[in-house]
Amino acid sequence: MRRWLTILVFVVLGILAWKQWRPGQQQLHDVLSALSAQTDPFKHVSQPVTPVVQSKLPAGGLPGLAAMEEEYTKLVDSVVPAVVSITTQKRIRQRVPMVLDAFDLFFGPRSRVVEQTATGLGSGVIVSEDGHVLTNHHVIAGMEEIRVQFTDGRIEPAELIGTDPATDIAVLKIKGPVPALPLADSDKTRVGQPVMAVGNPFGLQETVTQGIISAKGRAVRDSGVEFLQTDAAVNQGNSGGPLLNFRGEIIGINSAIYSANTGTWLGISFAIPSNVARSSMESILRTGRVQRQTLGVVTTPLTQALAQQVGLRAVVGAMVTSIKSGSPADRAGLQIGDVIVRINGTIIENPNTLQKVLSDKKAGSKVQVNIVREGREYTVAVEVADLPEA
Repeated sequence: MRRWLTILVFVVLGILAWKQWRPGQQQLHDVLSALSAQTDPFKHVSQPVTPVVQSKLPAGGLPGLAAMEEEYTKLVDSVVPAVVSITTQKRIRQRVPMVLDAFDLFFGPRSRVVEQTATGLGSGVIVSEDGHVLTNHHVIAGMEEIRVQFTDGRIEPAELIGTDPATDIAVLKIKGPVPALPLADSDKTRVGQPVMAVGNPFGLQETVTQGIISAKGRAVRDSGVEFLQTDAAVNQGNSGGPLLNFRGEIIGINSAIYSANTGTWLGISFAIPSNVARSSMESILRTGRVQRQTLGVVTTPLTQALAQQVGLRAVVGAMVTSIKSGSPADRAGLQIGDVIVRINGTIIENPNTLQKVLSDKKAGSKVQVNIVREGREYTVAVEVADLPEA
């Protein structure tokens, strides 16, 4: 009887406790539900919106900018069809080791020949309605198959007419007639002049970037070309594409970037001047290679110390360090240590300028060469010769 009384007491106490706990629990639940409704990030809350349907500028406002926008798009529309994407490929055969087995323990490791396909990307620009395309030598060097893709998606094979590693220029041929762009006089370009680059960076065809001519006469690597420097964005795949002025004329062929070994553009790009590209192309079309003119000398740039040593106030000129026996310079009496300062009145700033000036001369013609020797200036007539192919 006593045990049943104890159980009854516990049941009563439990019922009373449950009645006291239940309202509090419900209140806690209500509070948590309210907080959840306020803080749930996934619950959509309808928001009113009043869209802007008209510019705050008056009708016809900023006509100058509107006209500029229209001119930009017209320019791009007119030049892009003459820019092509270039894909190249070649077969590579190489030996790879085979999996070792018991046979190799007695006869040594074995290998097998595996054939792989290497591919490349680049850009080019059509410069004649007959289908001549300018691009970079390094885009097509060593490749067995070259194809060009037009802006309308057509893909056609291209024939390699000729290439020149020294100027990094190559000439291709596709079937015409095709849209083409003119080559401008790159000597007339000015620092600060706005330009556009068009090409196929990273396989992104018909990419247009804009910048200015940052500098002229830049020496890049060991090239004898005096490059145009620009801040127009150029990346892998842009090589061989055109650098254009705002008349839609080619003033350069994009060739190199400054990347600090990153492989990507860091704000500095270099283009082969159109005059160099034109001269190289004409020589390739005429003779199959780029003919170079020479006096028969090897020169080096002047330093401040060398300039003072020979009696020059300015560090301008190309110092003769070697003379080929029997060459025009040898026959004209030039000597090692002479500094070439002018040719036909044109100032020779460095060896690159010397080669540039000679490239405009015909083999067999004579030029007036001003040299400085032991502090005195002399004028010598020297015949221009064709540099034999290496």
